[in-house]
Amino acid sequence: MITSPQPRARRGVTLIEMVIALTLFVAVFGLAVPFFKLQARSLSASAGRLDAQQNARFSQNTVDRDLRLAGTGVLSNQPMIVQADQFALTFNADIVSRDQNDLNAAYYDPDVDSMSTASMITSQQITLPHSAVVYPQMNYLQSGVPGPAETISYWASVDSTVSAGNQYVLFRRVNDEAPKVVASGIIWNSGDPPIFTYYKPDSTGNLVAIPTTSLPLYHNAAAHGSAADTGKFAWVDSIRMVSLRVAGTYDDPQKGVVTRVVQTSTQLLNAGMLQSTVCGTAPIAPTSFTAVYDTTTPSKVILTWNESLDQDAGEKDIERYLIYRRAVGDVNWQDVVTSVAASSATYTYDDIDPPSGSWEYGVVAQDCSPSNSPIVSAGAVTVP
Repeated sequence: MITSPQPRARRGVTLIEMVIALTLFVAVFGLAVPFFKLQARSLSASAGRLDAQQNARFSQNTVDRDLRLAGTGVLSNQPMIVQADQFALTFNADIVSRDQNDLNAAYYDPDVDSMSTASMITSQQITLPHSAVVYPQMNYLQSGVPGPAETISYWASVDSTVSAGNQYVLFRRVNDEAPKVVASGIIWNSGDPPIFTYYKPDSTGNLVAIPTTSLPLYHNAAAHGSAADTGKFAWVDSIRMVSLRVAGTYDDPQKGVVTRVVQTSTQLLNAGMLQSTVCGTAPIAPTSFTAVYDTTTPSKVILTWNESLDQDAGEKDIERYLIYRRAVGDVNWQDVVTSVAASSATYTYDDIDPPSGSWEYGVVAQDCSPSNSPIVSAGAVTVP
């Protein structure tokens, strides 16, 4: 008779073995936990740094993208820069259009609101950010309809949703639409450099920062290039570069709050940076031009006029004045009688021994382009 072998009893784990295994597990776990905690802190810090820098970089890229288009589609009497403030910037540009034939617009969107694709009219007036200035003061029309350049505003305001008074929100607004948030968590402390810094050329052509003590600047003259668009108002027209400084923060577990700053500069290409042969806009005409015939020997016509407002103010680019003469009744002006260098506030020129007849004189201011102002004529003068 064959019998099956009886199974042998399995030996269990002893208490000593369990204690040893548990001790090893605790030791390994104790070594692993600090390592994983270090990795988690490092990952959190890296993510915080990246988030802070990306937030600042996104703000900068958004402003830079629009600002590079400043001046596109702007009509001759419409300003390019409307407001220059250390916390706000407003400018005109043809960025979006519903018209696929609008070659100046950067983007085509047939579904965009039609009221945000053209220059604002006075019934759409807005108050510029951080100011009491209302814009626009006139309608900028082309063939009776608003021009294609809309008004873009960027500004930073204190974030009312947090207790910290140094956290700001960056807003963007097109025309009179509701503002939209570009980025939050922007840090600015008293004593920090301004968020927006503006640069204009000095007498040698080098770009220099406009002091914050001179800000804010507004294009208060309703019509760009008009006689009122001079002095400090014309500083807005002279801006050639804008610097944007945006600071974001994150909470480093070991170092506490750390700030990441992004600062870039945008050249205003449509403000003459690529047109070095052009001295800004057409000059403003001289004022108070008179012509008087003098019978003393030798006989002469004495011409007097005052300087153009662009000579010692405004764009400061007047180089000379041109004197024209034509017979009364002629439609076209004849050749230039003389050229007078721009050098003083008032001018006198004697046209010696002019031909007999009835004459009309005109004067224009000329800049370095050369570009001429509208001609200003004096009353008719009769020479015996």
